[in-house]
Amino acid sequence: MIMRKKKGIILIFVYTIIPLLLVLAGITIRRGINELNLAKINKINTEALYLAEAGLKQIAYAIAHNSANHISLPLTSNDNDWTAIPGLPSGFLPPNFSLEYTCVSTDSEYSVTDSAGIITFVQHYKIRAKVTHSEYDVSVVLNQIIARNKTYTFQHAVFYEDDLEMLPGPNMTLSGRVHSNSDIYIGANNTLTIDTTYLYSAGNIYNERKDNGSVPSGDVSIKKKKDKPTDPDEYYLMKEAGDTDPLDSNRSDWTDESQNRWNGTVKSSVHGVTALAIPAVGSIQPDGYYAANAGLKITRKSDGSWEIYSGGSPLNMSDFPSGTITESTFKDNREGDSDDPDDIITVVDIDIDKLNTSGHFPSNGLLYVTREDATSSQANGVRLKSGGELNGALTVVSNDPVYIKGDYNNTNKKPAAIICDAVNILSNSWDDSNDDFDHRDASDTEINAAFISGIVPTPDGGGNYSGGLENYPRLHESWSGKTLKIRGSFVELWESSIAQGKWHYGSPIYRAPVRDWDYDTDFNNSSNLPPFTPFAVEIQRIVWWKS
Repeated sequence: MIMRKKKGIILIFVYTIIPLLLVLAGITIRRGINELNLAKINKINTEALYLAEAGLKQIAYAIAHNSANHISLPLTSNDNDWTAIPGLPSGFLPPNFSLEYTCVSTDSEYSVTDSAGIITFVQHYKIRAKVTHSEYDVSVVLNQIIARNKTYTFQHAVFYEDDLEMLPGPNMTLSGRVHSNSDIYIGANNTLTIDTTYLYSAGNIYNERKDNGSVPSGDVSIKKKKDKPTDPDEYYLMKEAGDTDPLDSNRSDWTDESQNRWNGTVKSSVHGVTALAIPAVGSIQPDGYYAANAGLKITRKSDGSWEIYSGGSPLNMSDFPSGTITESTFKDNREGDSDDPDDIITVVDIDIDKLNTSGHFPSNGLLYVTREDATSSQANGVRLKSGGELNGALTVVSNDPVYIKGDYNNTNKKPAAIICDAVNILSNSWDDSNDDFDHRDASDTEINAAFISGIVPTPDGGGNYSGGLENYPRLHESWSGKTLKIRGSFVELWESSIAQGKWHYGSPIYRAPVRDWDYDTDFNNSSNLPPFTPFAVEIQRIVWWKS
């Protein structure tokens, strides 16, 4: 009897406790599921926030890119189509995420002019990015106000997209604004004087060579920014007496001490300098912006024929004075290979003096010339000759190397520019038939023009020297004791795709001239800029909020 009672009590206990345990287990499981779901939702929220932030950055980049490349703004998503946003990485949006974006201007463009006369065109935009996760109905909306600041590239003495190297042998003085979207390597065998209060790098600034890491033995003297206009000019070295090491980005006190020494003249990424958007290399191709807008377009076809358009209307060679557009060959030793260092190239010759009187000088000041047979293994190109005086403001553009023969724009100077794969200069004494380097002696030559050109860069980690700014224009003669005078602007926006011969000093390539190079201060007045001067574009982020 007692045993039966005990079994009954146990049975009642089991029937009572098990449902309670099942309920508790259910609650625990449900709570675990909820916590898992909550953790997953929190994770999705965080991921959506990061995607929205990335979206804002990409839209801001698109504004800069489109502004620099003459692509219309504003931008708005169309069924989550991001094709309007350049540079977007593949697979940007994970599964189940979508993004909507808008970009609208909040004011009209206005200009700001600094004390040197440099003009910046400013316009503000409101951008909005909404990221949604379809499965969990999670969405994040971010908003930002940005300022888009456009500055003419030719209002810089030097503007480089890639690493800027300035390592001259003889004394050299450089005035005008200097900007690099990458690192700056600066040094001298004697004295390099930076006579500007604008030496900016979006990367780092080093007092050393990029090709081998050595520190040049000369001095780099940089102008200190004045506190008051009446203050005297002051210059301080990168390695002053008492410095164990040069004052550059390698030093632990660089961030503050560089500002103390030069008072804001020298700035790098740690001081907030950012890369500026620039025209893409595609803009100089035959289907690009410049070719489409050229007042005169000349194409040497691969079959040997000519295709010429003036203001959109076709022309024949007979429409020009005899000798205006011809073809020549000569040896470019830099573009040779190891088997044949004296490579023969073919160029379209444009006689500027005859073009001036042809009746077909481009009315909008834009001349585009291209050859269909120019390749990296056969670096054919374009040559401008008899260009001492221009009929008007002129910008010459080619996707090929351009050679300037003799004085250019040195009589009754006009706004002028050359935009191309590589800039080459041949002196007034150049003779196509003279292929003996020992007798390729240059003579004094003067050029007034802004340049946009490609380079053959020094490899990251060291290697063959690019030649630096001091060899930005490629030379092909013995210039010893002769003066090459250039007044303009030196802009590098891409690596050369046709003229890829590496820099080399001495026979049989070139010997250096006396470099009388400087910024053309006439460019400080925008009315003196060459036709179709491109912009460098900066994005300034002003305010950000979540809604």
